[in-house]
Amino acid sequence: MKYGVFSDVHGNYVALKAVLDFYKRNGVENFICCGDIVGYGPQPLECAEALRGLKNLITVMGNHDAALVGKMDLKWFNPNAAWAIEFARGKFTGQAMDFLSRLPERIETKDFTVVHGSPRKPLTEYLLSEGQFTDNAGNWTVSPCFIGHSHMPLYFSEGENGIPETDFIKPLVKIFVKGKLMLNPGSVGQPRDGDTRAACGIYDSDKKYFELYRVFYNVETVQKMMEVLKMPGILSERLSFGF
Repeated sequence: MKYGVFSDVHGNYVALKAVLDFYKRNGVENFICCGDIVGYGPQPLECAEALRGLKNLITVMGNHDAALVGKMDLKWFNPNAAWAIEFARGKFTGQAMDFLSRLPERIETKDFTVVHGSPRKPLTEYLLSEGQFTDNAGNWTVSPCFIGHSHMPLYFSEGENGIPETDFIKPLVKIFVKGKLMLNPGSVGQPRDGDTRAACGIYDSDKKYFELYRVFYNVETVQKMMEVLKMPGILSERLSFGF
């Protein structure tokens, strides 16, 4: 079975639509989202409603989602991020709020594990090093483990001879599941790896491989929306640079 794997949509519906259209063109009908549907972007409700409407979606809660529904204190967020969360709260309907509030922090199936940050700290840990990968080893079982949170497409694996390794995931390069493997598909709505295009991936659970893709979307359209809404300038500006 093929799954569209994505994370960190962050209220960027223009980017999300481009990604969902990409999946449709490629016949992908099952989806895995690693959280943070809201935050930063100008259309949080539209993003939540689009995902709520997907028939075959597996998704977990991200830290921004948790803050919006009151499961995390805004004191853990910088002022710009907190502004965007408060903005999103003002846009949400009861159904969308219920959808977000019911998301689990962790999902484990027979084919994969899904969390936002890391298996040991699903909402808060930025998994960025081999040491963290090793420290998390006892907190999950089913490989691969899909993660988000850092907005960077990365993989972590046991490597040869059990020596852990990590690197950026390059587009259109198949990464096969051998032993314990963590995969971060990057960010749909706010990439932070220097590439302004939306990041997403496809996982084939039968052939056991993952491929990353980059999808163009109209960044300026999103920035104009953010300007009209008088959102913090930095949230708009960083979309031009992918960081």
